Amino acid sequence: MKRTCRRVFLAGILAVSAGLVAAGHTAAKPAIPDPARFGAMTCQQLWYVEQQVLADGRVCLTTERARRAFKRSERCISSSEAILPGSSRDYLARLRKQARQKGCSGF
Repeated sequence: MKRTCRRVFLAGILAVSAGLVAAGHTAAKPAIPDPARFGAMTCQQLWYVEQQVLADGRVCLTTERARRAFKRSERCISSSEAILPGSSRDYLARLRKQARQKGCSGF
């Protein structure tokens, strides 16, 4: 009886641990906002989202500020945004257009 309880307990711990590991990578990341919300966002928020998309896509961040903000991201693999999927590049184009229309510097 004691041995069976231990197995069930350990199996439960392993299942929970596996679930946390599988969900942990995406659960900790903030959601990327819908482009329809760009108009309501501040320049700082637009900058952060831009850098988040680049970091998630493993594009090397160019400023010290961005590298500090996303130091826990996976290691970058290229300084070129061409490695991003087309949908991410389109998203960034819309974000940057909105930032320029708002007069945000650096876009």
